[in-house]
Amino acid sequence: MKLFTRGEGGISEMLKVAYPMMLSTASTTVMQFINRIFLAHYSPDALAACVPAGMLAFVFCCFFFGVVSYTNAFVSQYHGRGKAASVSVAVWQGVWLSVAAGLLLLALTPAGYYIMDHSGHAAPVIALEKQYFLILNSGGIIYLTATAFSSFFTGRGRTKVPMVVNIAGNALCVLLSWLLIFGAGPVPAMGIKGAGFAMVAGQALMLGLYVALLFTPYNLRRYRTARLAGLNRDLFLRLVKYGAPNGVGFFLDVASFGAFIFIIGAMDKVSLAASNIIASINMIAFMPVIGLGIATLTVVGKYIGMRKPDVAVRVTYNAAKLAALYALSLGVLFASAPWLFVNIFGSGNSAEYAEILAMSRPVMKVLAVFVFFDAIGMIFADALRGAGDTRFQMLGGSAAAWLLFVPGIWYITHYAGGELIHAWAWGAFYMVLLAVFFSLRFRSGLWRNIDILKG
Repeated sequence: MKLFTRGEGGISEMLKVAYPMMLSTASTTVMQFINRIFLAHYSPDALAACVPAGMLAFVFCCFFFGVVSYTNAFVSQYHGRGKAASVSVAVWQGVWLSVAAGLLLLALTPAGYYIMDHSGHAAPVIALEKQYFLILNSGGIIYLTATAFSSFFTGRGRTKVPMVVNIAGNALCVLLSWLLIFGAGPVPAMGIKGAGFAMVAGQALMLGLYVALLFTPYNLRRYRTARLAGLNRDLFLRLVKYGAPNGVGFFLDVASFGAFIFIIGAMDKVSLAASNIIASINMIAFMPVIGLGIATLTVVGKYIGMRKPDVAVRVTYNAAKLAALYALSLGVLFASAPWLFVNIFGSGNSAEYAEILAMSRPVMKVLAVFVFFDAIGMIFADALRGAGDTRFQMLGGSAAAWLLFVPGIWYITHYAGGELIHAWAWGAFYMVLLAVFFSLRFRSGLWRNIDILKG
């Protein structure tokens, strides 16, 4: 019995679309990972502040990201049906939604400050969290608009374009991070503020590149990308109809992990910093699988648009197997050589850092289980999104997050006397449940009755 199927919807087609997205998101992983290493070497407080503040900024943004990124599903299905004009109309609805969402994010800044003030974190850490959060939250409009424009390429399977754009933006971010965090010559050391400015600058470069590519002579002629830039009420409302449940589900899922980070942070500063190291290493597995998930959504959407749901099933199982192999390989490394990853965050002979690293190493075995089931669950979830089954995820996934995961973490850390490793073990158990939950939903086939192009 062959591990992967071939032919239409086979592993070759999946890899052709997926590998650029995996490299693209891997470049984001590397950028964020390097940023956090820089901040770890700048100060322990900067390391402790960057993950919760960055997570909070993403939590604020992720509802809108969930709605805007669903433009990709519309583009892929319209592309599958050969409707070039509708592709451009769909992209522009995502763009206008991004602009409105970015302005709303600015108005929510005081709410972010309120959450950080009541997080229980140390005062010096909160001050740094606010600096980082303000910069990232203000740049949300850039990030969201770039996401909308990227769907024009990703949804049509032209995934090498986002790969090149993302790598360029992330490379600029890394270069500016080193310069702005530590300072050099006339440039002063800005610490965590420098990391935030560098990230927004990288996203601005991505947005500029997408705009330039959208308006090439070929796209202007073939897809009428300039002439179809207006607001289309019917398609805008359908994007909201199917994207909003995706956004709510994504928001509550990310918010639950944000709550996880903040609850652990209330234990003590060492546990927070150690958990931030584990969360940073988790991105090594998490971000490339996001790329594979986007590719799964794209190819599934294309075949559903072509009215070939059986091929969409084949695509999904190939992607799930690929994700499992990838996560298993990383998991073996995490469990057998945790020092290889954890020790990167060391900074000299500081006693404080020694304690942080010692607490982090045992948790790596738990992380191995966490990433394996997270990868499988993510693929089935994205396949369901590509089919338009977003309402089920919003209800089921959100209930699991806020009725099981978050209360469990609170009980373990505040009442059961649990340590960091127990908190992450509960997170791994939650990932097992999600993987089972989404795979069973996909196998039920109920998604076959949904048609997002008919409203």
